[in-house]
Amino acid sequence: MTHQLIATFGLALFFGIAFVTIAKRMKISPIVILLIGGIAVGPGAYRLNIIDPTLLGEGLEAIIQISVALILFEGGLTLDLKGYRQVSSEIRAVLTRGVVITWLCSAVVVKYVMGYPWAVSILAGSLIIVTGPTVIGPLLKRVGVHQKLNNFLHWEGVLIDPIGVFIALLCYEWIIGHDAILLFLSRFTSGIAIGVVCGFIIARIIRKNWIPEESLNIFVLAAALGIYTLSDMLVFESGLLSVVIAGFVIGTADTPQIDRIKVYKAQLIELLIGLLFVLLAANLAIDTYRGEYLLKILIAVILVMIVVRPLNIFISTLGSKNFALRDKLFLSWVAPRGIVAASMASLFALNLKASSSGNYAQQAEFLETFTYAVISGTVILQGFSAGWVARLLKVHEPEPTGWLIVGAHKLGRIVANFIQDQGRAVTLLDTNIRMAAVARRNGFVAISDNAITVNPDNTPELFGIGNVLAITENEELNELICQRWSKKLKNPNLYQWRQLSLPEEEQTSETVLSGTPIWTSLPLGRVIKMSVENKDISFMQGQSNAESINHPERVLMSRMDSRILPFLPENAKGPCMFLIYQPFTVSVDLHIKPEWITISSARSMSDIIEELLNILRNDYPDLETASIHKHMMDIENEYSSLIGFNIALPHGYSEKLDESIVMVAKTTRRVLSKINNDEVHLVFMVLSPRDKPNEHINTLSEISKFIMNEENREKLFTASSHADMVEVFFPEMRDNKPSQKGETGS
Repeated sequence: MTHQLIATFGLALFFGIAFVTIAKRMKISPIVILLIGGIAVGPGAYRLNIIDPTLLGEGLEAIIQISVALILFEGGLTLDLKGYRQVSSEIRAVLTRGVVITWLCSAVVVKYVMGYPWAVSILAGSLIIVTGPTVIGPLLKRVGVHQKLNNFLHWEGVLIDPIGVFIALLCYEWIIGHDAILLFLSRFTSGIAIGVVCGFIIARIIRKNWIPEESLNIFVLAAALGIYTLSDMLVFESGLLSVVIAGFVIGTADTPQIDRIKVYKAQLIELLIGLLFVLLAANLAIDTYRGEYLLKILIAVILVMIVVRPLNIFISTLGSKNFALRDKLFLSWVAPRGIVAASMASLFALNLKASSSGNYAQQAEFLETFTYAVISGTVILQGFSAGWVARLLKVHEPEPTGWLIVGAHKLGRIVANFIQDQGRAVTLLDTNIRMAAVARRNGFVAISDNAITVNPDNTPELFGIGNVLAITENEELNELICQRWSKKLKNPNLYQWRQLSLPEEEQTSETVLSGTPIWTSLPLGRVIKMSVENKDISFMQGQSNAESINHPERVLMSRMDSRILPFLPENAKGPCMFLIYQPFTVSVDLHIKPEWITISSARSMSDIIEELLNILRNDYPDLETASIHKHMMDIENEYSSLIGFNIALPHGYSEKLDESIVMVAKTTRRVLSKINNDEVHLVFMVLSPRDKPNEHINTLSEISKFIMNEENREKLFTASSHADMVEVFFPEMRDNKPSQKGETGS
């Protein structure tokens, strides 16, 4: 017997994961394959008889209860109140009066088509309220409707699960209470009270970091099961309500730990869905689908699909200007049900069958039959016809226009704001949990995940992405991101930040595939560092003729006609919306102080170097200035330190320093290089620790990049005072002009 139990459980788990994997490869809803496959491997005539859930005995109910408890806990955990507040009025309507319409109208259908008592009819109606992201997500990705419809169906699926479960639990509590109001109220109040108290305690433990990070996921898993068990022990049948409430309370704690838990729970739920659906589908008594009973079931399902759902949508969107008639017709057709409806129906049916009262035991099987019939009809019929219906109604989006920005730092949020202002959807992605949380608080759709490993098929926020903007400060990572997403999306537009573009002769086919280099003159690392240090960053968003923009290399985003690009196209003409950065607010990434900048009246390079070293002794009294001066002049007399543009770059090492430092002098008299007699107008002197040669090279490279910028050189050459020189390197020391639109500061 033990062997049979293990075999049944193990095979159900194996087939569940196998079916989910097959569905992902086929890019269809896993429910379709799980339902068909689960029925196929189950017992009975014309079936494979591989899995017999009845062998599990009472263990089947235990598996269902535990799985449902964890699924509902995850549903409560991911319930997004902020998202609810931000969604359109139409979505709020479908989640309120739309839910009531679906529930009560479905109950009327069951009552008058099937002839069951009102109690059973109302419970059956409550079970098919939910849709769910697990079935909506793959459908939306495959069909590709326009953004308003995508958002509507996505948010409906995300937010309706806990609402539907709550109503179903209330109906179930009402039935098993035998009209005993006191018992009903005790289950209701105790479930909420236990959920709130336990959820608050666990959330506080998590926020206080009392649990080691490596044990956090298993702690929350055990806590969820503990809450369910405790609640059921105190008041029978109150556990499911408790875990939903506890999950919601824990999920409201907006902390990095909660985000990690949500990722782990999503993976666990996928495993449970595979296991549970195979067992439930295999346990279905499909022999009951015959004759007059089958005809009534089909009529009831058709009425739910073509009467109840359209009634819901048209009443919920009454007076709406956001949805045209064709949009409402498409929404009326698409409402696939999923695992939550199936698991709740099976669980309630098992419990009602085992009920000693027997009042509703004989109708319990109908709950499963009806719910699975609705699931089959909506998932299979609506799911496979949705693409055709979208094309017929002309609501599909031929090419995805959404944007994925990899990098939720301040610049990423500013760019996202520009894209949203142009009416396009944008999602921010960052491995930094805190940055993603800041983006969400600022009203953006943001997820904390790895752009190299995240699966867009399982992430509803990534549906409709047609443009990928990789703007991490790691150039190699940006290239890897673009390479990966070139394989994940169909003909995407890929862009990556690079400090310098490769010459054409060095570009390979792989380089071309990895995305278009953008913002090559922007020191992204410095911009991110300044935002972290709460230094002002100035950006300007506005509208102008493209040909009148004097510095197109500073344009971060542009929109001409319907095209949005992270650069200004060459020879662009006509009206243009733009986002541009102000270079004077992005100082060079060097260790330099205002007092290390001077205007020198010295007549030779030797005197200039000596003057700079004497200034430096105010900060470094032990500096061996004589030996440094001799070393630099020995090099100067043999190899000129001129690097072009009448700029000299003498450099050396000192054991008295712990980081590279930079000093700058502008000459007021005629100073000549000894080697070639070229004039020297500017001197950048670099001193570095002897044990940090890489830092020394990086500093020289940073100065070279700074000098290569024509505007930087022009500002230095035209500076007429020490203050003018200082402002070039420390723009925050003067009054900055506020940006027209965007973010400044932190």
